[in-house]
Parts: sequence; C-alpha cells; structure tokens
Amino acid sequence: MKIIFITREGYNLPGARVRCYNFARELKRYGLQTEVLSFSDSLGAKDGKEEWKMSATQKITYNTIAFKKLAKEKDAIFIMHRLHYHSFGPYLAYLLNRDRLVFDLDDWEMRENPTYYFRIYPSSKAEFLTRRIASRSNICIAASKYLENYLSQFNKRAYYLPSGVDTELFKPVDGNSDDSKIIFSWTGTIHNRDIIENLKFIMECFSALRKKYSHIFLEIVGDGFCFDDFVKMADERRDGHIRIKGWIHPNDMPRYLSTIDIGLVPLIQNTRFNRAKSPVKLFEYMAMGKPTISSDIGEAANIIEDGANGMLAKTRGEFVRKIEDLILDRKLREEIGKRARFAVTKNYSLAILGKQLYEILRRI
Repeated sequence: MKIIFITREGYNLPGARVRCYNFARELKRYGLQTEVLSFSDSLGAKDGKEEWKMSATQKITYNTIAFKKLAKEKDAIFIMHRLHYHSFGPYLAYLLNRDRLVFDLDDWEMRENPTYYFRIYPSSKAEFLTRRIASRSNICIAASKYLENYLSQFNKRAYYLPSGVDTELFKPVDGNSDDSKIIFSWTGTIHNRDIIENLKFIMECFSALRKKYSHIFLEIVGDGFCFDDFVKMADERRDGHIRIKGWIHPNDMPRYLSTIDIGLVPLIQNTRFNRAKSPVKLFEYMAMGKPTISSDIGEAANIIEDGANGMLAKTRGEFVRKIEDLILDRKLREEIGKRARFAVTKNYSLAILGKQLYEILRRI
C-alpha cells in the first residue's frame, strides 16, 4: 500500500516540510511506501508569496495533471494537506478509485468568522468545502486542539497530531552561551498585517528594556508578502540592536538557532487563525534547548507549562517582565531550556508523532 501526501506547498515552507516530507520519511521506518505530491516541487507550481501570480487556468492545469497521476494509483491512501486550489484534482481521483482519504489540517485558511445565511448559504466557501471534505474523509488529523475540536463536528474520527520537530536535527549545541550578549529571536512568515502587528508588539516590548540593558539584541528571521512593509516599519525605529536577517533556508535553521538565546512567539490577536495555528517555531526553539516566551493563546498553552519548560504571557506587561527575568537570570534560561528539550523529546519529536500517525493509518 502506498501513502501519498498531497500539498500545494514546497519543502521550503514549514507546513509541507513538517506535515508531508517529514511524516513521509518517518512512515518509511515502518515499511510503508510513501510519496509526496507537491504542486510546487513535483509539478512546478508557484507557492508562498509567489502563489498569487498564478492564473485560474494554471491552477486548473496543475489539478488536471495531479488527477491523471493519482487516478493511476490503486489501493492507496491520500493524505491531503489543507484545503486549497490543489484539493480538487486529488479529490476527484479519490472518488474515482474509491481509495482512502485522510484530511490533514494544520492552519485556519478560511474567513475568520464564517456564517451561514438562512442556515444554508455560506459566507466562506472555503469553510463550507472544508466541512464537506472533513465529513467525507476516512480520518481527519489536526495539528492543534482547536482544529481537532473543529473537525470532530464533521467527522468522529478526528485525531490530534501536532506538527512536532525532528529532534535529531534540532538539538542543543554546547559552548554558545555568552552573557555579554543576549539574542532574542523571532522566526516565521511575514504574510499578513497581523504578523506585522505581532512584530511591532515584540519590538515595543524589546525597546522597553533596550535602554536599560545595552547587551540585548532582537533578530527577525523570515520573508513573505508583507516583508517590505515590515522592513520599512522596523527601519523607522533606528535601533541597531534590532536585526532583520531575512529568509534562512530550512536546512540552515538549526545552525542559526544555536546562535540565539531566547525564542519569542507573540500572538496578540485572539483570532481563530491564532487559536488554530500549529507553532512549528515553538517546537524548534524548545528542541534546541532555548527558553521561549509565547502569548497565552491557542496551542502554546497546550505545550508550555508556564515557568517550567517555557513562559506564557497574557499582556504586554507580562511579556516585558518575563523578557527581563530571562535577561537577568542565566540559570533560569538554562533550566527552562533543558526542560523544554525534555518535553519536546518526550511528546513532540518526529519519531513519537510518526509512530502515532502510523497507528492512526492502521485503523483504515
């Protein structure tokens, strides 16, 4: 039996890399034949901030190619990563072959507050189709507790499967601690205005302590639709201790994270998107043995035990206070980092989650 992961994104984007490529590799340990059909890597479609350049005709063409390829597969399990333009060809192939379908959701890519006019007509077609796909799938897997609860409304066989991290690739490196310079880091995709607001928030928190502590630095790593707007906003602050690193290749991320001291995961909007989001960057910080300060919204609260394996903050004041706590106490940074690494290794490593996925797939 072949397991085929289907995604519109390429390896360079965290969703496809973790949910498709990493899981596909892990399932091979159990003797399963796996393949990733990436519309970007396999078929040549654009993804990320370039995706908007594709026409409807091009998207239909890629779906046609995918349909023809998948229609030849017999007795396969399709694992469809999210619902988007790439879903239609694979879904038709699934209906044609009567194969099995697993719907994998790790983000909220729909309207923030969808409604149904007269209880029938949806304000969000994406949310309507997500319900339909979920209900007709053999199994659903969700990367956050919020998404598990959402999908379980439409499919009783919805399972929680966090994104996790490859703990063999992301692991602590000795000898990099230096109290003369403390580096805070944010990594991610700058693809909408909310992300810019999150970054503005964390820069303001950093600046509140910047004059008091001259040895602290903030690094921003990422790219996306709104990257240029963010750079303009950051430049207006004229603070040489805020460094914009730009995009770093995923294979180089462990090396980069070995050079920083503290990870930051700010989410200031209490939205469905933030409550549903799977915090890949949080898992990576923790696997590297780095203490992390996260907003107390969504999935982070299910992963972090405040003050033990990380820190949670509800307000700006709490964020600033906890940043300062970590600046002042090297021992605290080290202890939280060690417990973070232990928690990820025990509960969120690729090996642990790959086994869980294997057990889920055995049920169909």
